[in-house]
Amino acid sequence: MVSKAARLAVATALVLWALPAGGAAAQSFRRAGTEFNSKRTVQVPPDKDYSVVQVEFFHHGQIDAEGTNVLVFTRSRQAVPRRILQLGPGDRCRLAFQTVPREKVYEIFYGGQPPDEGGVPEWTSRDGLLLETRRYKDCNLNRYESVRDAFLSAQPIGAGYVPHVRHSYNPFSLVDEPFLSRYTGTLWIPAPGKYGFFTSSQDASFLLIDGRVVVAAPGRHGPLRRATPGSRRDVQLAAGPHRFEYYHAAAGPRATMVAAWEENPQGKRPRPSAIPSQYFHADKVGYLRPGPVSMRSGGSVPDFLVNLAGDVPLPDSRWPLVGVKFIDFSPPALTLKARLRWDFGDGQTSRDPNPFHVYLRPGLYTVTLSVRRGARDATITNRVEVGRPRIFKQAQTHTLDQYLPVLETYDPKTLDAESLRQLVLAYQFKAQQLIAQIGESNQSASTDRTESPRETQPAADSVEERKAEAARYLAAAVAAAQGAFLDESAAQGDRPLMALARLVGPLARCEVGDSLLAGRIWHGAAARINDPQLKAECEIAAADIAVNDLGNEKTALTFLEAAASHLPDQQGPLASRLKRVWGDYYAMTGDGQRARKAYLEAEAAQGSRRRYAEGIAWQGAHARSTEQFIKSGELDRAARQLHAWQDEFPTDKIEGYLTLLYARYWARRQVPERAIAMAEQLLTVNPDSPYADQILWLAAECEIQRGQPDRALATLHALLTDYPGSPLVPEAKKKMAAIEAREG
Repeated sequence: MVSKAARLAVATALVLWALPAGGAAAQSFRRAGTEFNSKRTVQVPPDKDYSVVQVEFFHHGQIDAEGTNVLVFTRSRQAVPRRILQLGPGDRCRLAFQTVPREKVYEIFYGGQPPDEGGVPEWTSRDGLLLETRRYKDCNLNRYESVRDAFLSAQPIGAGYVPHVRHSYNPFSLVDEPFLSRYTGTLWIPAPGKYGFFTSSQDASFLLIDGRVVVAAPGRHGPLRRATPGSRRDVQLAAGPHRFEYYHAAAGPRATMVAAWEENPQGKRPRPSAIPSQYFHADKVGYLRPGPVSMRSGGSVPDFLVNLAGDVPLPDSRWPLVGVKFIDFSPPALTLKARLRWDFGDGQTSRDPNPFHVYLRPGLYTVTLSVRRGARDATITNRVEVGRPRIFKQAQTHTLDQYLPVLETYDPKTLDAESLRQLVLAYQFKAQQLIAQIGESNQSASTDRTESPRETQPAADSVEERKAEAARYLAAAVAAAQGAFLDESAAQGDRPLMALARLVGPLARCEVGDSLLAGRIWHGAAARINDPQLKAECEIAAADIAVNDLGNEKTALTFLEAAASHLPDQQGPLASRLKRVWGDYYAMTGDGQRARKAYLEAEAAQGSRRRYAEGIAWQGAHARSTEQFIKSGELDRAARQLHAWQDEFPTDKIEGYLTLLYARYWARRQVPERAIAMAEQLLTVNPDSPYADQILWLAAECEIQRGQPDRALATLHALLTDYPGSPLVPEAKKKMAAIEAREG
């Protein structure tokens, strides 16, 4: 971690725009007895009579953690009261300051050493309703005093002026998590009389007037959706100002806090409405944007704004993709005929003036904007929090198709392992969408075929185009991630790399159908991961591919021996998988006895307490699913089902139906050599399998497919000789006669 002092030093040493000889001299940023580093100007509109102004900006690492080195002055150098409402995450700063009558220009000075104590005038304004949120602390939600004390001692999250007590989330955090909140302000009662107050909240809430609890909803509960008799609490209030407080505790990820009232309530039937914002003098609070930053040296630096524009959730990921719009806010004279370069802090860059960027996952990113004209450079850096934005309108939601053109420009070598996994999931999600569209089109065509078959049936070229596009995205997913294991890459860390390998290894093997690449990925993962158990998992996966996909005896043995040395534990799913692959290896090399022993040991290593009936049901489910996937041509799903099946029930390799379907899978994939190898495995492990004749028949057909009629005849002859009672014998004789006639 970089120290605060080092970060402030780097931020202070920004490369400033070189001034020509005789240009502007360094400005005097000396205020309240200290020299500040940076300044922003706030212009109040001439037609506005704000008593309080709230602003937000990025402080490029200049403000200390306590906010002591930031003050606000009028142009005449008069210090005005200010409140630091929120610092962070990153370099975000939100503050409020009081205005001076007839003053319309204010200057925010920050950075450098803090001024002497007493440099900040005391806050005196009673205008506006201030919301503060803090980290959740355990407390008694049934007691106001406990909730209040927990809030006062909790770590602040953020604060800001709001018009009403009405929120369904924490507006100062991008994370949905428990929090405590407090609204404070002055309620200006227009006329004396009776006022009825209501509260509706997710979990505890307490509304106070002049320090006294008026209405409460203690404990843990959901919000009150409709006002009921008895939910209103009436009080007599004199005209004029009254201290208003509202405490709330959201003990879970959901939050609701609403305060309402009824003026001069009549009868028992409540008719609540929002407390008018003008009764808090909310119209006296202005929300303004400060101007670009100026530096004490007299030089100009770039500046930028950030808008979290939207997000796209991904299946199988806790993180969404986040779309962010960056806006160049530099002084026009600085960027005129200059080249801009953005570094988004995730390894990606852009030269667009106002780029739209997609972050693959939320986080805190160091974003740099550089301006270059000739040999002169100017740079500014801000740490920007990127998270899932609050979207309330359907029209503002984003789609994956909007993000893909940006994602396809990314350099995978610069991405960390977590971001690479997100990129793979995005491409995979797009492929799934295309495949789903094909299924929907086919379903629609099937439903409407009787009415107008020619019009409703999807065009073959359209279906093929979508299949090809889906295949392209799957290949892009594998291509993006393989560098993390085969080339130079920024991806590091055992756990993140393992999560990436578990995603892209099966993707390359099953969806893309490139077993050789899948094996290389697992080999590369084993080389880059240090944890022995995770390394063993990679080696087992590589050995499985070497045996069952590539038929490479030497490579399989190397990986199996390495995995055994890294996995001393003989129990558990991983140990079971290792023993199962050993069984496949022995079956491939012709040692049926050791293969059967390994399969039995694999079953025992699982330590499963699954009941017999439950096991039979799961085996049947695997078999039916695999059969259907092979029949429908969904070979990627068939492969995943086969791999899961053999890991859950390794002794099914002895019984034989699993191996038969594995052979059918390879035959359907147009790899007859592997189908024949599966037949040889089964006959080695269990020549008495009830499926031996079927797998021999399939092997004979595969021999014919690869142009080996003599081997086909030999295989069919073995079927006749070894399994004379098979119902396939008549067909085998016919096929043998046909082959002999054709060859003769």
